[in-house]
Amino acid sequence: MTQTLIKDERMRQRLSIPGPGSTVSLATEERASFVRQAVAVVEAALKDHGRVQEAWESLLGGRSPNGTLANGTPAWSLAAWGLVAIRLVGRLQGSLERSATLRDAEKWFVGETEGVVSVADLIGEVADRKATKWLERIAHDDDLHDLLPYVLDAHGPGSRASVLKDPGTRRARDAKRAGGVFYTPADVAEYIAATAIQNHGGHAESLRYLDPACGTGVFLKAVLHCVGAGRDAPLDRLAFAEQCLFGFDVDPLAVQSACFVMLGEILSANGTPASAWGSWHSLRLNIVVADALTIECQPSGAAQDQARAGLRERLRSEYVPPCRDARKSGAAHGLFGRAHFVADVLPEIADGADVVLGNPPYAAIGARDDASSLETRFASFSGHGKGDLFPLFVEMMWRLARPGRSAAGMVVPLSLAFHGGSQMRACRRAIGQSGGCWRFAFFDREPHALFGEDVKTRNTIILRAERSDYPERGRPAVIETGPLRKWTSRTRGSLFGSIDFTRLEDGSIGEGIPKLCGQDAAHAFATLERSPHRLRSIWVSASACFPADACIGEGAPRVFVAGTAYNFLNVFRPHESLPAPKAPWSESRLHCFEFADEATASMAMAILASRATFWLWHVLGDGFHVSRSFLEELPFSLATFSAAERDSLGTLGSEFWRAVQRCQIVSVNGGRQTVAYRPHGCERIRDRIDGILLSAAGIESGFADRLREFVRQVVTVDTADERRQRFTAQFNEWEAPS
Repeated sequence: MTQTLIKDERMRQRLSIPGPGSTVSLATEERASFVRQAVAVVEAALKDHGRVQEAWESLLGGRSPNGTLANGTPAWSLAAWGLVAIRLVGRLQGSLERSATLRDAEKWFVGETEGVVSVADLIGEVADRKATKWLERIAHDDDLHDLLPYVLDAHGPGSRASVLKDPGTRRARDAKRAGGVFYTPADVAEYIAATAIQNHGGHAESLRYLDPACGTGVFLKAVLHCVGAGRDAPLDRLAFAEQCLFGFDVDPLAVQSACFVMLGEILSANGTPASAWGSWHSLRLNIVVADALTIECQPSGAAQDQARAGLRERLRSEYVPPCRDARKSGAAHGLFGRAHFVADVLPEIADGADVVLGNPPYAAIGARDDASSLETRFASFSGHGKGDLFPLFVEMMWRLARPGRSAAGMVVPLSLAFHGGSQMRACRRAIGQSGGCWRFAFFDREPHALFGEDVKTRNTIILRAERSDYPERGRPAVIETGPLRKWTSRTRGSLFGSIDFTRLEDGSIGEGIPKLCGQDAAHAFATLERSPHRLRSIWVSASACFPADACIGEGAPRVFVAGTAYNFLNVFRPHESLPAPKAPWSESRLHCFEFADEATASMAMAILASRATFWLWHVLGDGFHVSRSFLEELPFSLATFSAAERDSLGTLGSEFWRAVQRCQIVSVNGGRQTVAYRPHGCERIRDRIDGILLSAAGIESGFADRLREFVRQVVTVDTADERRQRFTAQFNEWEAPS
């Protein structure tokens, strides 16, 4: 299914997928700005109306005790967004003309259902026409249908790029950052959904899916897309969604919008049902306004499940009044604060969903009244509100999944793989003891980012499968991993189809999840990890210094390493020659290592400049920061090598330093000067260094070829891109003689 899906997406560029010169947020904003203008008009008309609460509850309020909780969102805002969403869906489905007013849209939505109090009647004809004029400026086409989950996100533009272009969007960006809200591109959601379905192995149309932080429904829409694609007979999307799609979210406006997104998907395939209103409310029964952290699995009560089925039948043919229990506060209703059982709100998945998937919030936990309960239930809960939310959602990949046979997929920050803090360590240890098979795909932010060029995050896609052929819960999990992937917008179409995984020889991931490609790499890494030797034993002292200090050539022999890197680690000795300064020195600190003698410093220079070290940095780090702890833990010391090998490495380190000075790069960023030494013109020297390191470590010599190819791939990324051919040329520059 995954390969077919990816092939279909190559046929045309969808705006919900970042492409050359395009981002999801930019494409969205071209349409969403008019939507927000229309909503603002309706909100102004409703804000002080005495009947708005009654009208919204009648039109869109919850019909089940599973909650339509206000949670700080006023009824006039929910009603305004709901009314505009109704018109968008009706126009996209083809049931409304271009000039249709909000009143016309509401009449279409309600249909023959009697008893619904009209929201459109409250706003007046003038406001209705004014809002409609804004909406008439939007092309209701396939692109809008594709972007609907993002258009219905009430935050508006709020990316790093949007703030640079328009400082007025900083408020939206701050709100998104506080809530951990990021647009998930459609290809990311569809890859995760399709792969999770494959990993489960069951009949896709009978599985039950849960997104515990569903937002406006990107992943729920992706499931509909994946399950409905490539079938011999059309999928009854309404019946499937009613029986199989479920979600939680703390934001009632996002939940309301998610139901409209799903309704739009269903109407585009099934046509208009007898009651769009009844279908919407039937979908709404499955999306709960709740904090997923408070939800636990427990065997269900069949009576509640039957009661919900009866409620759906009523919604198909008659007006059902809002559930008065749904008006209670979140604390009273138990969906915020204390632990709550799935059986009480979604009895269909009481003992766990077949597939759990989503993009959890990338935000701080914050202060919580239920901290003691969360600390008991979640291994990765960090008290005092200082930890991140997303590791707790990672634990939901098995805590909210059906025991014995289930699958899950999420996209989270890359920090899960490498961060050394106690929370990430605890999360990784919990993963390692949760059984099943875990797969990790890692994505860099350069040249292009998974979420788009306006977001620029490094990410991990996590996939989990729980079946009888994998370890049960409580046993060490099978761990499979991949490299830190880089790509360009030209190659994004093939990105997801090229993902594969390598099984770790040692599944212990508490200290970090290595990013590996191929069993030979896994074996080499395991061999190096078992080494008792550490580079920190070679130097006399380690400190941080300013770049200007690297100009001082007197004193103990020193080697410097820059604190950040990309295509190469910037390793150098005190500068021997520099052009006239272009600007004041950068104040970004360098790692400075002092040695007892020149021979040892030259040997360390060779080790640090090797491809083996660059590869290990990718395997263990984030592809950008170069930490002192990484350098200290490099698995080499004087005891690693024979006397002859130490002499050879010292000679090669000196040769490398003489050669790499021909590749000096002086640059000015932010008015500050930096100096770097690009090693890609010193390939023959690095061949010999790697040969000694691998031989001393007991790794087959053929792995040196893999290291050479690894560096070329990391640097060039896309060999067919003419703009990147200058990187390929770096390997053909002058080299020092052997």
